[in-house]
Amino acid sequence: NVLYGIRIEVPVGEPIQHIASGYPDEYKRVYLEREFIARDPTVYHALTKPQLLVWNEGIYSAKSHDIMEESRKYGLGHGLSAPVHEGASIRGMLSLARDKPFENPGEREHLEAGANVLANAVHVATTKIILPDIVAEQRPALSDRELECLRWVAQGKSNFAIGRLMSISEGTVKFHMANILEKFGVATRQQAITRGVLLGLIS
Repeated sequence: NVLYGIRIEVPVGEPIQHIASGYPDEYKRVYLEREFIARDPTVYHALTKPQLLVWNEGIYSAKSHDIMEESRKYGLGHGLSAPVHEGASIRGMLSLARDKPFENPGEREHLEAGANVLANAVHVATTKIILPDIVAEQRPALSDRELECLRWVAQGKSNFAIGRLMSISEGTVKFHMANILEKFGVATRQQAITRGVLLGLIS
């Protein structure tokens, strides 16, 4: 069974995340409902360390022991995770899982080498091919007026100046900007500009 996840930290707002896996649907449901991702030691390892991790009982704490038990129940009790770190803000992880441990050191070494190569290949493909669509899906729906306001704000224009440029009142500009901040989940105009650039709304 194969899983690949990517997490991109952004200056404002929630991180951009994407997970694709061939894990059993029932396990994915349990994982989501019980919020395993917050306690999963493989995820923590991938976010903090670049070295490959071979799963064993020692990686699970008392707080995450139930994750190990559920994984074994669904045939995912043994495997490894290969992190990929790109810069300071992008983290990827390829996990290969199965229902039995490695048969011998030779098999383990073979899988470790293959996992590292595959993890990097999948990471490159994800960032170049899939990620643009993931980012596009996270773009909030701005009206034409809101988008125009945002682009004028990015050019350093005041609410008064934007009102003159768009032939609307200063109060209406403030209204549009309030909507933009709410849709972006940010508190300031500068954060809205940053989010707009990251989402490809401002060039």
